[in-house]
Amino acid sequence: MNKPAAFITLKRKKTSSYQIRQFAITIDDSVVGKIKSGETKQFKVPCGSHDIGIKIDLYKSEPLRIDLKPEQTLDLECGDRSPETFKEAFTLKGIEKSLNSVIKPRQYLYVQPVGGSVHQLRSRSVSPSAKTSRIPRDRGKSRTIFISYRRGDSREITGRICDRLNNEFGREAVFRDVDSIPGGVDFRKHINETIERCSMLVAIIGDRWLDAKNSRGERRLDLPNDHLRVEIETALKKEIPVIPVLVKKGIMPEEDQLPDGLKPLAYRNAIPIPEEPFFHNGVDLLIKEMNKSFSPNETASEQKRMSFCIHCGNELMPGHKFCIQCGKPV
Repeated sequence: MNKPAAFITLKRKKTSSYQIRQFAITIDDSVVGKIKSGETKQFKVPCGSHDIGIKIDLYKSEPLRIDLKPEQTLDLECGDRSPETFKEAFTLKGIEKSLNSVIKPRQYLYVQPVGGSVHQLRSRSVSPSAKTSRIPRDRGKSRTIFISYRRGDSREITGRICDRLNNEFGREAVFRDVDSIPGGVDFRKHINETIERCSMLVAIIGDRWLDAKNSRGERRLDLPNDHLRVEIETALKKEIPVIPVLVKKGIMPEEDQLPDGLKPLAYRNAIPIPEEPFFHNGVDLLIKEMNKSFSPNETASEQKRMSFCIHCGNELMPGHKFCIQCGKPV
């Protein structure tokens, strides 16, 4: 009797590099085929747990662990994090991507779910009662991340952070006003409704976050209708996890610097995201802490004990007087 099988559909995204070369596809560390730029392939595999990856030359993606049940199809996409077009290659973002391929080769190639979706194969043999398999890193609708920031304070770096979070958790899971509010919709109502169902709020704090003023010279945080104040106050009242993220030499505000509704923010553990060359170290740390917040097994006391270097964002080792990443005193 044949063992029940499942299916993996893998699509390779087009980028400006390796367009005429093929990536090797690995399942459980064994090469099962090759895939060209823009090509889609499907593999029949035994049901159960598998590690999926791709590689070329000295580059090798981190394996994606999946768990498939009989008669199910998993849609995946793979690619490299080089500039998507030759035009982008000459922008700051494109240059950064090219440099990261050298600095962080293990993050250059990737395999990830398409939109975080795992669905059943539509065939006559599928049972109506069959259950959908899940990926251990559950990206998607169960995780909605609200990004709170002030455009005049941190617009550009917030965009870079969102690019990383989109790649990690899925674009549909990350709410950022400039990308996520439909045209013609009251942004105040839309933001409040989104916070109602979000599972985490990330507050981006730059050097102008605390003292930003309007055209009349009033400090915006003191105004009850300030959108940023409303966002964070709503999340705090509903006891939604709030993670402050310090960028552009921003510092955590003291309690007496904040209006009453925002005072609890002063006691949240902040994640610093430094400037280059340690920007990605800081975002790696943020993603690590976000995954811990999503995990029901992570206790508050374990998170509280962690501390981070203000120079490079690296996690500090207990008892060390110097950061092992950048060498600066802590």
